[in-house]
Amino acid sequence: MALPQIGTKAEPQIIPTNAGLRTWAVPPQGLQDNIVPNDLFYIRNHWKDSPQIDINTFELKIDGEVERTISLSFEDLKKLPQKRFQVTFECCGNSPVPEYYTKALRISSVMEQIKGHGIMGNAEWAGVSLKDVLELAGVKDSAVEVMFEGADHGPDEVVGDPAEVTYERSLPMAKALHEDTILAYEMNGEPLPKDHGYPLRLLVSGWYGMNSVKWLVGIHLLDHKFEGFYMTDRYMTMNEPGNPTPYRYYDKLQVKSIITNPVPGEFIPASGYTLAGAAWSGEQNIEKVEISTDGGKTWSPVDTLHPRIGYSWNRWEHHWNPPAEGKYTIMSRATNSDGTTQPMEFPNPWDGRGYGNNMVFPFDVEVQA
Repeated sequence: MALPQIGTKAEPQIIPTNAGLRTWAVPPQGLQDNIVPNDLFYIRNHWKDSPQIDINTFELKIDGEVERTISLSFEDLKKLPQKRFQVTFECCGNSPVPEYYTKALRISSVMEQIKGHGIMGNAEWAGVSLKDVLELAGVKDSAVEVMFEGADHGPDEVVGDPAEVTYERSLPMAKALHEDTILAYEMNGEPLPKDHGYPLRLLVSGWYGMNSVKWLVGIHLLDHKFEGFYMTDRYMTMNEPGNPTPYRYYDKLQVKSIITNPVPGEFIPASGYTLAGAAWSGEQNIEKVEISTDGGKTWSPVDTLHPRIGYSWNRWEHHWNPPAEGKYTIMSRATNSDGTTQPMEFPNPWDGRGYGNNMVFPFDVEVQA
């Protein structure tokens, strides 16, 4: 007598993308909904272990070019007016580099195992406006940048040099004083998870994720440009030979789109299928998303482009009736309110690293009856 088969459904889990277990990607299924849940949201840390911070003794120090140095407890921060909105986060190194570049240059990324677009996600965040916090200290006219100090530190993850460095990034005053630059303490209605900066992180709406310093413990107003390690030695790519500016440094999110439905390996029914995905451009609006089902030869506007919420991505859908069974290469491309469209080719040919990679990505699918 045959025994009945017992089936178990595998639940999606975050995917490690490097041997050091510092970075974890959202699984493809996790990108199919507007909000990525906390347990599936990508993790990008510079060291394996997250700082342990006691919320009861936590203090945020604000000093430098201010009228008065102050320290705020977590409860002090919670008394300030709350802001709550959606923000799409993307790691600067998200999305795969085409193999013809990695092979030719013999490079490997810090996130060397990236296969999809999972070093990103969309969530609802809550916190207080950085501007309100800085006003408590009084900003001097001499302040030109704000530097943010995280509690995380250690040897450089790439080569181990420097042997000891703290994660610090800075913002120009205009961005720091923008009302939607916040100090976040909630993520999707829950206290910040440990790996996402508990109890407090900076959230720089519309900019790449490395700007949003986690485990925030210090805010320092400067009268000069900050040139710390993570501002000058990381998160940049080389420009073409002869360019008077040798490196490009990244801040604002680039215009970009991805296909989330189908997921890799999923077959398309010959009877028809609703393709879906997301598009975003940080501080800019998405004006249109187009779809190609013939490898980029022809393009059509998608059927539905949903408005974004706050600084979220735009979700889109497009019904496709394949002309026949077989293999197809589908693509999506977005255009923002400035008229900038995703490039068809990899944007960093002189460097090969995946920072800011917003190219149109080919997606191979198979249609079956």
